[in-house]
Amino acid sequence: MSEIIESQESRSTQKTVPERVPGTTILPLARIKRVIKEDKDVSLINAEATFCIAYTTELFMEYLVTEAFEKAKKDKRKTVYYKDLAGAVKEIEQFEFLEDVIPTTMTLKAAIEKRKETLPDEASSSSSSNTLPSKKQKTQEEETNQEEEEEEEEEEAQDDDEEMDPKVE
Repeated sequence: MSEIIESQESRSTQKTVPERVPGTTILPLARIKRVIKEDKDVSLINAEATFCIAYTTELFMEYLVTEAFEKAKKDKRKTVYYKDLAGAVKEIEQFEFLEDVIPTTMTLKAAIEKRKETLPDEASSSSSSNTLPSKKQKTQEEETNQEEEEEEEEEEAQDDDEEMDPKVE
């Protein structure tokens, strides 16, 4: 009897990964499709294409997390922290495109020093306030860009209306 209890306890402590059922994904396909449709260039997407994108996303995430977990194990931890993900992105060439999304953390002092190094010496002295746009300049530029986009959309809508209703003269 004690053997049965011991085997049940050992099973409960071990985490098993459920086997993948063919044709299913962990990520919800409806949300994947919604994310894809956010791209204005994509109007329709096939169900098989959505499935392929969901599956490849799962594989990519599994690879990234596995590499980060290896970093955590080197530090004798079972928990994956941000620094593990950032380390994997920094060290593995295939994740190089993620360096802007998952940068390595640094102290404020180190960030300020790094910024001073990247800016030219002339700009960092007296004219540094002139090189960076102010909040007012940014908002004026944004408003101008937004107005131009609205005008372009109106022109496109008018062109579409003209194509749909040719005027008879």
